[in-house]
Amino acid sequence: MTESLMATELLQRAHTLSRRLEGAGIWNEVRLLREDGITVLARVPGEYWEIDLLEDGTTDVEVFRTAGDLEDESSIERLISEFGEKLRH
Repeated sequence: MTESLMATELLQRAHTLSRRLEGAGIWNEVRLLREDGITVLARVPGEYWEIDLLEDGTTDVEVFRTAGDLEDESSIERLISEFGEKLRH
């Protein structure tokens, strides 16, 4: 299989998945976050999904669930400070 055919196949898989999610009323966005695949991000109440469609034909799904804990506006600065530093290194 050629490189361009692989890319075309990945794009088709991402498009098909995106359309399925849209048909179910689930917000989603197709992103290029990995070198070896395409990521479809999806959100439903209380959950966030990262669905990676990979060149080797596999699919990785990571589901992030909220515990339902709410914080006030003061947490924004703490979060930016805490995670902004980690991402720079």
